[in-house]
Amino acid sequence: MQSELYPQALDAIYQGFAEPDGITGALESIRTLMGSEGATFEVIDRATRRPLAFHSSGVASADGDDYLAHFAPRNPRLAVASAQKQGGLCWDYQVMDESAMNRDPFYAEFLPRAGLRYFLSVVLEQTPQRLVAFTLQRTPQQGHVSKAEIALMQRLTPHLQRAYGMRSRLIAAYGNEVGTTALDLLKDGVALLGAKGEIVYLNASMQEIAAESGLFRINSRGIQFGSADLRSRYAAALGAATRANSRADADAAFDFLAPRSDGLPPCTISLRTLPRRWLQSDRPEAAVMMLVRDPMQEIAAPRLLQDVYGLTRAEAHLACGLAAGMTAVEYAERRGVKITTAYTHLKRTREKTGWRSVAELTRRVHEISIGLRTN
Repeated sequence: MQSELYPQALDAIYQGFAEPDGITGALESIRTLMGSEGATFEVIDRATRRPLAFHSSGVASADGDDYLAHFAPRNPRLAVASAQKQGGLCWDYQVMDESAMNRDPFYAEFLPRAGLRYFLSVVLEQTPQRLVAFTLQRTPQQGHVSKAEIALMQRLTPHLQRAYGMRSRLIAAYGNEVGTTALDLLKDGVALLGAKGEIVYLNASMQEIAAESGLFRINSRGIQFGSADLRSRYAAALGAATRANSRADADAAFDFLAPRSDGLPPCTISLRTLPRRWLQSDRPEAAVMMLVRDPMQEIAAPRLLQDVYGLTRAEAHLACGLAAGMTAVEYAERRGVKITTAYTHLKRTREKTGWRSVAELTRRVHEISIGLRTN
């Protein structure tokens, strides 16, 4: 079950933080993945210890009760979180033990009103002026978070940080009306299509992939695939996506692979029925989103792999090559290095990432490759 919920949560994180009112949907997906009662996203003023912004799923909003006036400044979790670095995780036993919780007003008076007790949070931003945190809220029955849940949150943390960073840059550049401008930052190709397949919007990556892969052309009539087989698959997926307009089919996806003629790894094509909330977006005529993932488009930035797993640059490039479908021998030939060198990098990459197979390495690389363009 978690294998299905995890990629759904990643999609929700990036899509939710890119939309003006999408954060609540991202929180909903994460708390479903983690099995928590609720989830909150807060921007807290460090001077007053009060929230400047508050989003929640599964728990009541902070507005309208005495949290802002009375309990927010006395929240004992803030002192621990304020001392952490960005990306740092925090949970109850780092704050106080059960006996102290029973004496603390925040734990003993405020949290029971909402049926809550425990938490797990991550600091997304830490500055002298403000603290930005994502928090999972748990009931007394759910108890403290487990080691597995902490590890899962650690896997989600880079995504939350990058999605929040993307949102911050968009708001700084465009104000609160973020929309398709967010899609311009994605490395994956994105096209918004009308009900008949007409082009409503293209991001820069989609145009680059079309030019470099040779799989399809973009013209006034829409997306035109080169081979008869791909034209048939695309037509079937587009038809299914435009028909999937019921509540049960919302966010439905129709995927197929597009093999290359040169033998390089194929592109993955995904057509998704746009949720109703897009009807109020800056592209209301769009009915379908088309996503194209090209494994040859620098699947994961080597620098990010270095940061997340502590790989050297050479090891990160090898990981990207393997995730793109190359063998170690092919990688060595294309990079002009000895095969023994490639195998040494392979061994060190396995030790640092903990992967047991190339399939597992590929999954881990793709988990952090839902990234942003760097140019």
